[in-house]
Amino acid sequence: MLVLSTSVVDVPHLELTQVERRFGQRVALAGVNLAFAPGEKVAFIGPSGSGKSTLIRLLAGELSPTAGEVRIGGRSLMAMSSKELRRYRSSCGSVEQDLGLVPQLSVHRNVLAGLLPGWGNLRVMWSLLWPLERERVGAALGEVGLGDRQWDTASELSGGQRQRVAIARALIDNPKIVFADEPTSSLDPATAKRVVELLLEQGERHQTSVLLSTHWVSVVRRRVDRIVGLRDGRVVLDLPASLVTDTMLDDLYAGSIERH
Repeated sequence: MLVLSTSVVDVPHLELTQVERRFGQRVALAGVNLAFAPGEKVAFIGPSGSGKSTLIRLLAGELSPTAGEVRIGGRSLMAMSSKELRRYRSSCGSVEQDLGLVPQLSVHRNVLAGLLPGWGNLRVMWSLLWPLERERVGAALGEVGLGDRQWDTASELSGGQRQRVAIARALIDNPKIVFADEPTSSLDPATAKRVVELLLEQGERHQTSVLLSTHWVSVVRRRVDRIVGLRDGRVVLDLPASLVTDTMLDDLYAGSIERH
């Protein structure tokens, strides 16, 4: 078991007020008002193009709003210095659609990459020559069922196993928040379902906030605290997961076959 370096108390409160985000003439998000409490497990759902990825990137500090305000721990994202923004982003973990793994490197080195942002240049360079933090990486891999694959190359793994490596990398530095943007888009249904379950299980184990965009509604309804539904760049659903009905989901995904 990894030792936690943070607690729910340390997790910043996130808030968006009348947020709009444009890309040229295209409006990706409009009129978004949302707040996220420390430790929440939240699923963003809705058809493709509804604004889920843009919302996650705003919350992760990767994008700035075109209008409105994003506040992190009560501080406006736009008012943060570059140093403050780097500090916030280094406190977050992420699982991307493309995973960002290096196929020719060992599983160990791919997971170790989750620690590098907090290291000095000398230690980073030393890690290229010697496999540092072997026990810590091994423990992280053990938690996702890959303890025996630490020294294999990432290219030797299946798609589902690579997703597990990405989860271990995201969690190894005990982040305050994990952002996951459609982390199972390239997987078969059975594997995708298990990966989403595993990500949320690990978030609970590490007392980490998890903000996840996914079409796997059948999985997240049982495991998240809250579901936020987006359509055409607007929030049309924001309820505790237990109160979300099939009728609401049918309306949200009307005309789409992406819901699982």
